[in-house]
Formats: sequence, structure tokens, C-alpha cells
Amino acid sequence: MASVSKIRPYAVIYDPDAVIELVMAVKSKEERKAIFNAVDKLRELGERLPPPHMKPLQGEAAAGLHELRPRRGSSDWRALYRRFGSVYVVLAFDRHDNFSALVARAHVRVTRYAGPPLEVR
Repeated sequence: MASVSKIRPYAVIYDPDAVIELVMAVKSKEERKAIFNAVDKLRELGERLPPPHMKPLQGEAAAGLHELRPRRGSSDWRALYRRFGSVYVVLAFDRHDNFSALVARAHVRVTRYAGPPLEVR
């Protein structure tokens, strides 16, 4: 019998400051669940995660950043993430209304992961 290889999920980690933002700002259990579902989709699909669940950001300040869009973009909450080696790092959380500040925080946090590529073993 031929063996069927299961697709290994992608590694997703959270920047410590992003965790604080999530815990402090997102009070609704339903919204947290929607965010975690979106992260699970990223973990499952990686680069194959399609719009409207994610959107690559444009512009120099956002180079390499992607917007994770819970509830197919209908949630007010957004997470920004970037791939480093074989690992996705969720860098920041905020409401869509605060998008400029969200991008600025994520851009600053990117420097924490610059260096040798992160790899999962």
C-alpha cells in the first residue's frame, strides 16, 4: 500500500508585544476566535492562503508584510505578519481603523527577526 504523506503545517509564532496587544485589546471571545481561526488557516496553507483571508501590503514601509484578515476581512481586527525562513511571525494586532499605527509597529518589530533565517526542526 502506498503511503500518503500528510502536508506538514507551517510554523507560526507570535512576537511577544503582539501577544500583549491581542490580550489587552481584543476583549470579545468571538473576535479572538476569529483571529485564531485566521492564524490556523495561515498555519495550514502558508503562502497558499488566498485573499480575502490575507492581503500583501504595498509600499516601502510595509515591504514583506501581509495583513491577516479574520472573517474574510469583515472583522474590524487585523494582524500583520511576515515570513522569516520557514516561520511566519505575527508581528502586531490592532483595529483596521488604526492601520497606519499597526504597520508602523510591525515595521519596527521586523528588525527583531532580521538575521539568520528562522527554521523549524
